[in-house]
Amino acid sequence: MKTPTKFIAELKEEEKKELKRIMKEDESSRVRIRAHSILLSNREYGVDEIADIYEVDRDTISIWLQNWEESRYEGLIDLPKSGRPPILNEKEQEKVKQLVRKDPQSIRRVAGQIKKNWKRNNY
Repeated sequence: MKTPTKFIAELKEEEKKELKRIMKEDESSRVRIRAHSILLSNREYGVDEIADIYEVDRDTISIWLQNWEESRYEGLIDLPKSGRPPILNEKEQEKVKQLVRKDPQSIRRVAGQIKKNWKRNNY
């Protein structure tokens, strides 16, 4: 017995063009994959088929399709993730970036500098 599936039935021509552009040009690979999945669904690829193509769970594909139906383009984008706050504040992060830019081939040396000077200079 075939598992029931859902499709993105109607896409306007402008939406198809924009999804194709996103699929090719977006900086986030996850957004590109989701855009392509919407296009595949519109071409009546089943949820299981798309899940096989991208090697993800069928529930993940269902969520992508549902997000598209509810939010269109905004539904393609990852929501902010919760997690531990950064250890370094913005000033400290910038200082670390400067040190790495000065000596990009010696990350261990930079890490040693940071560790040695952290308490003394508070950066």
